[in-house]
Amino acid sequence: MSDTGREGGRIDTEIMGRNLIPSSVKRGALVVIAVAVAFGAAAGETPAGKNDGLPKGLEPYLEARVLEASGQYREAMDAYARAVRDAPDVNEVRLAYAGFLVDVGMADKAVEVLNDADDLGAEGLRVRALALAQLSVRDSGLAADTETALREAIEANEGDPNLLFALAQNLAQRGEAGEAEEIVAGLRGGRPDNSQLVMLHADLLDANERSEEAAELYSECAAGGPAAPRCREKLVELLVEMDRPGEAGERMLGWLGDTDLDSLMRAAGLLWEGGLLELSLETVQRVLVRAPDSVRARTLEAHLLSSLGRHEEAMAKLQRLLKKNPDDLDLILAMAWSTYRTGDQVGGRKWIDRSWEQVENDVGSRQAVRVALTAARLELIADNPMLAREWLDRVGDVKAAGPDYVRLLAETFRREEQWQEGVSAIVRIQPSLQGRAQIEAEALEAEFLLRTGDRRAWRRLRPLLDSGSSESVLLGLQVLQTLERWPDVDREAAAAIARIGENRDLLFIRAAALERSGQVEQSEELFRRLIADEPDDANTANYLGYMWADREVHLDEALELIARAVAADPDNSAYLDSLGWVHYRLGDLDEAEHWLRRAIDVDGNLGDGTLYCHLGEVLLAGGQGDEGRRFLLLGLDMGCENSEHVRSLLESEDDGSR
Repeated sequence: MSDTGREGGRIDTEIMGRNLIPSSVKRGALVVIAVAVAFGAAAGETPAGKNDGLPKGLEPYLEARVLEASGQYREAMDAYARAVRDAPDVNEVRLAYAGFLVDVGMADKAVEVLNDADDLGAEGLRVRALALAQLSVRDSGLAADTETALREAIEANEGDPNLLFALAQNLAQRGEAGEAEEIVAGLRGGRPDNSQLVMLHADLLDANERSEEAAELYSECAAGGPAAPRCREKLVELLVEMDRPGEAGERMLGWLGDTDLDSLMRAAGLLWEGGLLELSLETVQRVLVRAPDSVRARTLEAHLLSSLGRHEEAMAKLQRLLKKNPDDLDLILAMAWSTYRTGDQVGGRKWIDRSWEQVENDVGSRQAVRVALTAARLELIADNPMLAREWLDRVGDVKAAGPDYVRLLAETFRREEQWQEGVSAIVRIQPSLQGRAQIEAEALEAEFLLRTGDRRAWRRLRPLLDSGSSESVLLGLQVLQTLERWPDVDREAAAAIARIGENRDLLFIRAAALERSGQVEQSEELFRRLIADEPDDANTANYLGYMWADREVHLDEALELIARAVAADPDNSAYLDSLGWVHYRLGDLDEAEHWLRRAIDVDGNLGDGTLYCHLGEVLLAGGQGDEGRRFLLLGLDMGCENSEHVRSLLESEDDGSR
């Protein structure tokens, strides 16, 4: 509630919506009659002009009403003050004046006026409570007294929506988001389209860690209305917190125009982070149409080209940019990334060393953290976990490094299966973490403890799995997925769905667990439901299509689903692999080889062994035995699905060549 002026201070019309009666209008008839009776005049006597026979105080009161109705608020305030001064014992005038003061945002003056009233009554309690609610926004020390006043006023004015709204805000301010959310949910029942209520409800759901529901409501009020700008910002923030940056970027594109250059760059960065590389590149190129000399946009364009496997294009653009800006850290890091991704580790390290020279005197800075994390990530891509860990040791502010630091550190121990050492490292950094980084550290600690058979693992995992937050539950389930404990995943996902509701991510994880546990019919049923509810969900379409292709059933329908996924994200190596695999199952070896080679090109040197094994099997089937065998062996070295099947293929090939 604002107290900066009349429009900002109108609790009824601005916050609760046009369908409610403004307090000043309600007073217009009722209070005039009450005051007339209090002064001893007949209820119908409301002279239009000056009447020297009116009781003292009634004339300035009537004048105040006329001035208020015509929008002359300063003059109305003076007339109300005269009326109270002339008739200090008439409570009805005092209440009317206080209500007016609340409406114009002068809550402190309203409380002062009401302090001299003999009997507030229901309307007086209401006005005083709303005045205190305005004041408590500025002075949190009044919050407890305000709650008491609001509850007393609600009891006297049963069902008053403005009082209930004010109480919800008061409770939220005091950290009691549970009761506040229940109140606002009740208010929204009669006002489903009120954007201010939708926004507050979303805020409260977020505070109660009901992130999915909050995101739905932020999406609703982001569509339009006075609350749309704030809802859009909150939606993006929440989706990023939920580790869904790509979705956040896509949502932003829905409301951004071609002139919103800074916001388009933010969206492009989120799309890149979320793996939507082609869409991110398209967004950057929208910016470059209007700002062709933007170093920031050109740098991101080069990063994206590199990530899409177009390394030569990326490096050519970066070299041109570096000629103009040889000390630009973003450009140097981009060059390091592109050089590494071409397989030139020595050259890549030279660029990393050059970037570190710029930041090494302030290892706690944000830039130093960026350099160290980038270097660690590149060394992991090159399969050098010890070198990656050395870079992570240079991070001076672990808290600022966030979840990325936790994931990279854990991966350095996972690569070498150093589970106990990993637990020690993760436990050591936990006091320095907060938010999602802290939750991820707990999940990773539980994973490593499970791998060692340590009984403490479930004590760390249980709070995540039993949480009311779907985000925490999903992290716990991912631990069980990583260890391929599919019956546990199924059981815990089912329990979470019963507790939290049918969250799409939880349903997806349960469907995948059912499939991996051999309960294929139940898995198909869940996946079909998910696709029916959201036909554009590329991830679900790909999973079900690949599942069918792998089992050699429903192949035409599988091809349709996977093609839909590839159309939505044409540079997703997993989707391209699925498309190649379903063509193989359909007997179209040329198409299968084309799409599988494309998948490996997009994957770069990230090393998904399954892609290589699939291509090897297709090449064997097409009579290209030597190359097929080479790809199968590469895939086995990297680690691939169905390794026993791959070994049997190699054995059969060896037997056939003898």
